[in-house]
Amino acid sequence: MPDYSLSYVLTTYNKLPYLKQVVERLVAARQPDEEIVVADGGSKDGTPEYLQGLFDAGLIQQYVSERDKGEAHGFNKAMLRARGTLLKLITDDDAFSYPAIREAKAFMLANPEVDVLTGNTGLIHLEKLDTAILYDDVADNFKRWLTQQEVVWMIGLPLLIRRESLALTGLFHTGVVQVDTEFTYRITSLNINMAWSTAMLSVRLENPQSNFRVMNQGKGANASTLESSRMKFYYDKRIGHTFKDFVRHQSGWLEMLKKPLRPAKRVLYDLLKRPQYMGNTTMPTGYVPGPAPLDDAARLATAFDVADRLMADYNAAHPTEFLFKNNQLTKALS
Repeated sequence: MPDYSLSYVLTTYNKLPYLKQVVERLVAARQPDEEIVVADGGSKDGTPEYLQGLFDAGLIQQYVSERDKGEAHGFNKAMLRARGTLLKLITDDDAFSYPAIREAKAFMLANPEVDVLTGNTGLIHLEKLDTAILYDDVADNFKRWLTQQEVVWMIGLPLLIRRESLALTGLFHTGVVQVDTEFTYRITSLNINMAWSTAMLSVRLENPQSNFRVMNQGKGANASTLESSRMKFYYDKRIGHTFKDFVRHQSGWLEMLKKPLRPAKRVLYDLLKRPQYMGNTTMPTGYVPGPAPLDDAARLATAFDVADRLMADYNAAHPTEFLFKNNQLTKALS
């Protein structure tokens, strides 16, 4: 039998101020049947000493600090060390709702046929703490996978993975930057059983050190889009090598034709009172800036507090449901 019901697996590299905010909350939330496993990529900012202090105090159960080959490599090392029935991914600069994670853990333990669970994620920019975004498009992607078996991408922050299911899903791909995009394209192309929690399990805190922002700098301004497209073309078996497939999925011609027609389509849908996609939902966080600007440390601490309140308020207003293949709620999505 596994030693723990859940292993929190966390990777980090030279983000000690962010890491402290994350770990402080994680340590406070950890239950006796859970462990914390940290893989540090050989940080030079005091992270190894910080982790050693946590380990000596019994606040984390495992850690390694050594040079690695990127985020995927770090996660893989942590997952292979983990001793829990379930694995919960934790990043070093984002916020997580531990009450919602405990709900998801209980659901997965009660439903051993579920390989992977995901759910809602918010987004807050560190430079604009008064506004948050809910990733509605990810929820729509899950519904398309669930009802139409489409190969889709989803955000990695809310993921819980059954450790035994790694034999089916595989580990993370060490040759890509967008680790979660590749992993979710891959698993949705396989015969897995995945569930969705309607709770907000995580908030992405977009910041100057975020992987996405770093990846898309300078000449690589569209690097994430190009990498994501390569993944989709590889995993989506419906996309072949015909001229028609090229025109539809790779040439960009369809998007060029649709773009000028969209304003007229919105007007028509408004007149017909038909629902239409308007982008991800924007919501206020309740944060009100003070008279004096915040320094970097205060802004970072405030950002995590704002994210915590956002998740707590959202989840209090939206009772959690779990959607998966064997659930009668599936019918409502058809």
